[in-house]
Amino acid sequence: MVFMIMAMLLGIGFGMSALLLTQLDTLRGIGYSVLAFYATDAGIDRVLYIDQKDCADDLDRVSCLQGAAPLGSQPLSNGASYTVTIESPEGACTAFTYCAKSVGTYQQARRAVRVGR
Repeated sequence: MVFMIMAMLLGIGFGMSALLLTQLDTLRGIGYSVLAFYATDAGIDRVLYIDQKDCADDLDRVSCLQGAAPLGSQPLSNGASYTVTIESPEGACTAFTYCAKSVGTYQQARRAVRVGR
């Protein structure tokens, strides 16, 4: 009888520890997601800064931004990175002068933001 009770308690203990470890991985992923979103935001901020500083007087802002914006992957000091692409006003971006899409990554988390201006 004691052996059966001990076996049940041991099984419950192993089951609870497996659930706890799964939840810890999920929480870690949420933290990575926040850092990935901050990297995405840094990419969008960079494009908007270049737009205001270098391309404000340019009639063809798409060409100006594609020439001046940091396209491709840009690493950040915390280990995250962002990739920015500038899109012409076509398709879902027709109501704007241009659209900028930034994808931030940190560890296995990826977050993306698309803005139109």
